[in-house]
Amino acid sequence: MAKAKKIQKKDSAMSKYLTDQDLHIKELKVGDMIEGVVVSATYKEILVDVGAKSEGIITGIELSEADKFYKLIQPGEKITAKIAQIENAQGYIVLSLKKAEKDKKWQDAEEAFDEGLIIDAVVIEYNKGGLLCDSLGLRGFIPLSHLDRVHFANDVAKFAAGSEAELKESLKILSGKTLRVKVIELDKEKNRFVLSEKDALSTYSEESRKKRLSEIEIGSSVEGIVTGIMPFGIFVDLDGVEGLVHISEIAWEKVSHPSNYFKVGQKIEVMVLGVDDDSNKLALSVKKLTPNPWEHVEEKYPVGTKVKGVVSKIVPFGAFVTLEKGLDGLIHISEAEAPLEEGDKVSAVVIQVDGSNQKLALSTREQDKEVVKEDKKKKEKEKEEDEIEDEEEPKKSKKSKK
Repeated sequence: MAKAKKIQKKDSAMSKYLTDQDLHIKELKVGDMIEGVVVSATYKEILVDVGAKSEGIITGIELSEADKFYKLIQPGEKITAKIAQIENAQGYIVLSLKKAEKDKKWQDAEEAFDEGLIIDAVVIEYNKGGLLCDSLGLRGFIPLSHLDRVHFANDVAKFAAGSEAELKESLKILSGKTLRVKVIELDKEKNRFVLSEKDALSTYSEESRKKRLSEIEIGSSVEGIVTGIMPFGIFVDLDGVEGLVHISEIAWEKVSHPSNYFKVGQKIEVMVLGVDDDSNKLALSVKKLTPNPWEHVEEKYPVGTKVKGVVSKIVPFGAFVTLEKGLDGLIHISEAEAPLEEGDKVSAVVIQVDGSNQKLALSTREQDKEVVKEDKKKKEKEKEEDEIEDEEEPKKSKKSKK
């Protein structure tokens, strides 16, 4: 009786083991990575022992004649595959090597990202805003602002930013080159794999950046290279430290787009304004290296001055007229003699000027022009009287001596 109980216990333990195995098999799901041993490999199919009730099978496009991948696989070889289907019509677990290979590439990319590894990237072509490249078997992207400045200074002699076509043509020289990069952004779901050449170079390390920053004084003038152009401004590399010239700091006049003023790869002189707290980049200015036309506007254009300019912009309340680069006056609708259009050349009179608030009011009305004429006549008369007085002065002196 005791013997029968022992046998029963053994059976119970075995059945428990089988149940665990069954549960383990049931847990397999589509998308799982699984390791197995190749049982057989032909041009039609590869059978894999994955330790489950049924074998895994690899068929179809996985064994395309183009890559002849199956010829490289030998029976007894261990492979890792991805479950594409739990069970097909023949009862096999359908496996995919290509999907597993892609997953492995993303795993390698994630490892490189987490550990800050320096990896190779082969440039394929230019894409809007940067370079497409092959790295770890994945399609990566290197933003222009993350390229080493040496490419802008030496390799690319004709960097242009006026049109995408010109820039694409200029960057052809980098096609096929192998760059050393670091992963700076990774998102498998969005297929986003962003790389940086700067981050992989000691020149651009945090230590080097801090050292370079300590050498740059606020208010100083520094030479840099334009590494990127965006609608909101231009990125400038100052020998390892990146800065931004905001569109409002490009010129004293209104700037419609930075590409009208600069091109990628161009050497420029900038003034250091400070460090931007949001972007942690140097805030730079180009316009502050040139005279501010509003600084002496009251001396140059006092009230009553007759001026000539070109209508630069029409607004609901009037028209802006450019008198000189960076200096626009406003003809209010109530001060316009006739309707105006952009491009019109006009003669006007200064009726108000305020340099501190950058305001210059103009008028084209005849009565204001007459005021200027009268003012001009008055000034001429005063000048004549002064000249006559100067002539009379010596005569008076001679009489007093007698």
